[in-house]
Amino acid sequence: MEAQIKPQGLSQKNLVDLLYMIVAAIEGICTKLDADAGVPLTTYTANVFTAKFKGNIEDSRGNNVMNYVANKDHLYVEVKPTGISDRDLNALLYQIFDMMNTLTTQLDTDVLTDSNYNALVYVAIYLWMVTGQDGNILGNGNEYWFNPQGMTNQRHFIDCLAAIVNSIDTLTQKLDADGTVTDTNYTALWYTATILMVIEDCYGNQYGNNSTAYAP
Repeated sequence: MEAQIKPQGLSQKNLVDLLYMIVAAIEGICTKLDADAGVPLTTYTANVFTAKFKGNIEDSRGNNVMNYVANKDHLYVEVKPTGISDRDLNALLYQIFDMMNTLTTQLDTDVLTDSNYNALVYVAIYLWMVTGQDGNILGNGNEYWFNPQGMTNQRHFIDCLAAIVNSIDTLTQKLDADGTVTDTNYTALWYTATILMVIEDCYGNQYGNNSTAYAP
């Protein structure tokens, strides 16, 4: 597969579109978990998306994923096809880490067949550290440390984006295979049908899905 995002570079349009897909997938997974008859807790959207994502992302096709915040503070992000600042990029990356950590931690505390979501989806894959706008730190490992003053290491940033896409694939496949979860189409809906671009990391690993709408 030819990747739209690769170690040699990425366009602003592809970056914004991928960020939209990632956050839309997380919101969709949470909404689906809340409605899934086999999942006891119904607070995934409230605890993960509503509580952790503060902003609005508009992709190149005019699609929006947003969590309206009446009093926009320093954590609020605006991402549009016309651009994304380093400040917003840092804030959004931190929020994605926060959402996935919170989501997988809650899955482990829910009464499901598996209780190792955080270990396999977050701890094992999010091998970068990120300091958010408020000084809080998330992540694991020592691949690279993103912070409000340092978002420009292209190789590590693309590798981190690839890992995030990989984590969505890993999470949805794990949910589909969990014996307690009723629905078995998390991967089909929120990975295959949502992550419509291919991203390649510096090791040649590719994640995502081909789509004629986002052909290289």
